[in-house]
Amino acid sequence: MTRTVFLDRDGVLNREVGFVSRPEMLAVFPGAAAALRRLVEAGFQVIIITNQSGIARGLYSEQDLAAIHARLHRELFGLPRAYLHCPHHPDERGVYGFACECRKPLAGLLHQARELFSLRFETAFMVGDSARDLLAARSLPIRTIYVRSGKPPAAELQSLAAANFTPHHVAEDLVAAVDWILLQPAIQAPPSTKSPR
Repeated sequence: MTRTVFLDRDGVLNREVGFVSRPEMLAVFPGAAAALRRLVEAGFQVIIITNQSGIARGLYSEQDLAAIHARLHRELFGLPRAYLHCPHHPDERGVYGFACECRKPLAGLLHQARELFSLRFETAFMVGDSARDLLAARSLPIRTIYVRSGKPPAAELQSLAAANFTPHHVAEDLVAAVDWILLQPAIQAPPSTKSPR
């Protein structure tokens, strides 16, 4: 069975610089692509899940985001299986200005991935640099790893503590997170409850 690693984007794969609105603003962390290669070679699929409220704010378009992710995909040697994003923000107006189910810390993007790729949460990991990344997995059987490489760690760890949530592991960056993931024993997922066709 293929296991899954969910990754936030900014602060995990590339430097946190505010809103990345153009491909040339991407600054992929050294070692990120090699870390993903280690995951894929170990039998994991990698899925990026990212809040992109800059679309709702009018800072860039869906087409701009597609170009950004095309460049990121090239720099990551085509290793991620998918890029899922939430373009919404409840405080904005327009097509994307509403409260949704996919904006982290809600779990909508994780559920989208499960439906799209028929994956098991019991064998998955979530890596993020913010409290909302990990809180998206709060009610799910996903192992969580907080990385210190993005948003200010003190504030994010305080937010996690305030939410009474403790990550399964804290790592300095994606490379260290992958080191830990690859040491974890595989968890046998329960059999599917879907009726045979």
